[in-house]
Amino acid sequence: MRIEGLSADTFWKGEVRVSGLVTDGKEQHKARIYVKGSQVYDYSCSCVAGNSYKGMCPHCEALLKEFKEREGELKKQPVSTSQGVRFMIRDYTDRAVARARGLGEERKVGLEPRLTLSGRKLKLELKVGRERKYMVRDLAAFAEAVERGRTAGYGKGLSFCHSREAFEEASKPLLDFVLEQAAVYKSYYEQFSHASYLPPQVKALELNPAGCSRLMELLENRIVEFIDAANPHEKRRLLVCMADPAFKVTVRRDGRDGVRVEVPQDILVFFGEQDMYVADKSFLYLCSPEFTEAASVFLEHMILTYGASRQVTVNDRDMPQFYETVLKGLAPFGLLDTGTVDLSAYRPEPLEAVFAFSSPGEDTVRMVPELSYGESRFNPVVGEPETDRFSARQVVRDRAGEIRIEQAISKYFKYRETDGSLVIRGDEDIYRLLDSGMEEFLSLGRVELAEDFEKMRVLPPPKVSLGVTLKSGWLDLTVEADGMTGEELSGLLREYRQKKTFYRMKSGAFLTLGDDGLMTVARLMEGLSLDDKELKDGHLSLPGNRAMYLDSVMKEGRQISYYRDSLFKAVVRGMKSVEDSDYPVPAGLSQVLRGYQKTGFRWLKTLDEWGFGGILADDMGIGKTLQILALLEDEAKRQSPGSAGRMPSLVVCPASLVYNWESEIERFVPGLKFCVVDGTASERREMLERAGEYDLLVTSYDLLKRDIALYEGIQFRYQVADEAQFIKNASTQSARAVKRIRAVTRFALTGTPVENRLGELWSIFDYLMPGFLFGYQKFRRVFEQPILKAENQETLENLRKLTAPFILRRLKKDVLKDLPDKLETVVYSRFEGEQKALYAANARKLKMLLEKTDDEDYAGERMQILAELTRLRQICCDPSLCYEDYGGGSAKLDTCLQLLEEAVESGHKVLLFSQFTSMLEIIGKRLSEREIPFHRLIGSTPKEERAFLTESFKTDDVKVFLISLKAGGTGLNLTAADIVIHFDPWWNVAAQNQATDRAYRIGQKKQVTVFRLIAKHTVEENILKLQESKRLLAEQVISEGMVSPGSLSREDILKLLGE
Repeated sequence: MRIEGLSADTFWKGEVRVSGLVTDGKEQHKARIYVKGSQVYDYSCSCVAGNSYKGMCPHCEALLKEFKEREGELKKQPVSTSQGVRFMIRDYTDRAVARARGLGEERKVGLEPRLTLSGRKLKLELKVGRERKYMVRDLAAFAEAVERGRTAGYGKGLSFCHSREAFEEASKPLLDFVLEQAAVYKSYYEQFSHASYLPPQVKALELNPAGCSRLMELLENRIVEFIDAANPHEKRRLLVCMADPAFKVTVRRDGRDGVRVEVPQDILVFFGEQDMYVADKSFLYLCSPEFTEAASVFLEHMILTYGASRQVTVNDRDMPQFYETVLKGLAPFGLLDTGTVDLSAYRPEPLEAVFAFSSPGEDTVRMVPELSYGESRFNPVVGEPETDRFSARQVVRDRAGEIRIEQAISKYFKYRETDGSLVIRGDEDIYRLLDSGMEEFLSLGRVELAEDFEKMRVLPPPKVSLGVTLKSGWLDLTVEADGMTGEELSGLLREYRQKKTFYRMKSGAFLTLGDDGLMTVARLMEGLSLDDKELKDGHLSLPGNRAMYLDSVMKEGRQISYYRDSLFKAVVRGMKSVEDSDYPVPAGLSQVLRGYQKTGFRWLKTLDEWGFGGILADDMGIGKTLQILALLEDEAKRQSPGSAGRMPSLVVCPASLVYNWESEIERFVPGLKFCVVDGTASERREMLERAGEYDLLVTSYDLLKRDIALYEGIQFRYQVADEAQFIKNASTQSARAVKRIRAVTRFALTGTPVENRLGELWSIFDYLMPGFLFGYQKFRRVFEQPILKAENQETLENLRKLTAPFILRRLKKDVLKDLPDKLETVVYSRFEGEQKALYAANARKLKMLLEKTDDEDYAGERMQILAELTRLRQICCDPSLCYEDYGGGSAKLDTCLQLLEEAVESGHKVLLFSQFTSMLEIIGKRLSEREIPFHRLIGSTPKEERAFLTESFKTDDVKVFLISLKAGGTGLNLTAADIVIHFDPWWNVAAQNQATDRAYRIGQKKQVTVFRLIAKHTVEENILKLQESKRLLAEQVISEGMVSPGSLSREDILKLLGE
């Protein structure tokens, strides 16, 4: 059965009447039941059995069932439409209708303004119509009609729908202005009347000064009706124009000893926000700012001030003052009609000033001012003149001019003597006076200079020239400045470096220090941290490796002549145009090397030719080893076998990469005679004794430390430090050993010259070219501290200029256009249960420890604090790393296993990195439980097994390779993998990137996906933020992600812990 039209009506005492139409087959019956509570107490139906005492018919039962199913909905109160909704519908409809009617009006409606000036107040009325215009009697009602799109009429001849579209385009700006002013009126009325009914009828809108200014802009070049409220029967029709009025101010003799000044009776004046408006019989003038400045006060007092009669009288005694302050300003506008009155007779004596300067001592300037009005003179330092001759009726004082003079005196002179003179002492104040003050005093009066003062001059900067020659690896610089001795030049440069603005010469003259040639020389010396004393007699010697820096500074310099000899030019040209150099690539590698690798080879050759070392800092995985092998192969071809001058080359690398070098040599340069220096001590000794027989020796940092004494008698052609971050700490035995090797040219290979601090860059350059970045303490003072602590961008740029020519860095995205994409994703896990409680407890414990520790105590507690921080990171991975009896789960481990299972099922090969080897064991056990085979590589894995695992992974069916971050971060080629998982974030993002690039490097054909697993709302998430905060500085120097746990401050760790 189908129920239609179901309704329920509620009566008093909770009774409900339920009605509906019940369709039974082809028949339809009206059924009704009465319900109270859960009981049916009455029923009826139009069917035969509808009123049976035996019980309800099937139709009533169907109706009851439907009611119970829908009872909750039917019992809800009916919803009535809010009055506001009806108003909205009405207003939107009216507006749409009005817009449609307005668009349909063929004849648009125009507006005309009528202005009435009553005293200072301007009022606006409005006329509306087509051919005939009707006065709007209520502007508030007019505005509301326009806003709501209502129809309104004006007399018998005009009725229209008030939409904006109904008005002429030319009238719409005025319409908008009227609507705005009416809204202001309505708002003002509602605010202050406290009445609930509509505001009273408003025929005219009174405009404030801002409203006057806006209206006048709208009415420019239009004719308006204008009424003076004092003479309402006279209606003027005025053209509004932007011009100054040309009325006449009459000046006539009056009485026996006075003058009468008068303005025309028909002139009207009112003011806008900053403007003045003047009306005559024909025009309404929008006055210029200059006219307003000169005439506004005059016209206001003549016309608008209470009791003003448009005329004033002036006694002859007051005329000089009145002329100087009032009439003199009106004269340039042609307003004065003086008749027979000679205004020049009233012109007062002008203010004249004389400033007498002298110099009683080389560090003292004395000045005596004198002011005068005609024959009347006085010294303003002594005070106000007291003689009768300076009474207001005898001398007209130029108060504004005297104040300007007083301000200049106070600005440049600190001390006043009893004799009325002014004194300043010291070079700073004297230079300021000479540089800017003298011009200011000249603009105020006459300047007189005593003979002893004339030596105090400000001289222009001298012409500077710098010549440079290159000889035997040294740069000889000659600096010359016109008319200056070497001693003066040194002193002058010292002032530049101290950021002084001037230099006092022995003659007493001052030299302005600006952005000129001497500033360029000062920048050069500051950038190279040279002492002024080193510039002896205008000469300076520098190592040849400063050539590129010198050239870059001089090219940016201004007002300096720059001369270079041919050899210097050749060095600079060669370093700047490496790609165009003529060095041929070894024949056996010409088809192997890519374009950017050939450029790298030529860059290495260029540095070598000029005796420089350098860092090949290419991104990981784009072939640094191959570029070095091309250099070594080229050198081997040049040296004849067995010759007396034959020198081998030396490659020093981590032990894990020794066999990688052996493999690369055999693959790419099989003709290169090389020897891997390993085995027992006696075997290594024997190899080194025969070093001259080889083109290349390869050894590890660890073995070099042990055998360093055996290397002292060997002269190498090239020394290459691979993975040069191993020598980033200058105090380690590895760094010391590498620097003891004797080699003609040194190179360093590393994708991360700066990992944690700038001192690492210094250590590598100290190996490449000792002294290039000075000693470490000087480097720290000149570069590291200003950059890291003060964030000095100028110093950072200076360091970059110094080192950039000797660092070659290319990124994969720039040179390997055929390399597939790398997608990086952060995957978050959230703690639950016991893991969450453990983390919170340990984080709270560490935070309390830090809050109780000041900076001094922090240094002593650092190791304990860092250990607690490591514990937090282990809990993020799996609490069982630090709690043996932990039996709960690990949110991140579950996420990781899910990723691994999906990857393996889809046929991907995965590299999984973690810094905790015990975490790799846990992951390995869980993989074994799931019968997923895997390889594992950690620091203790023997070199032979390491090489075997690496080769096997390329071809076998094992899909997962578990690798500790430090063991697998360098030297591996694992392009068989296309998914990389970083189980936990390492402090240094560069180390993570190196690990990623075991898969994302030359030879990779698939898109590589990188997952970083992070525990949400933990120290791990804040490590990511800290890495980002350090990234920018490191990138500006050379590398990325400079973060080190050892460098973390107390504040840094508190930030890691978060709130």
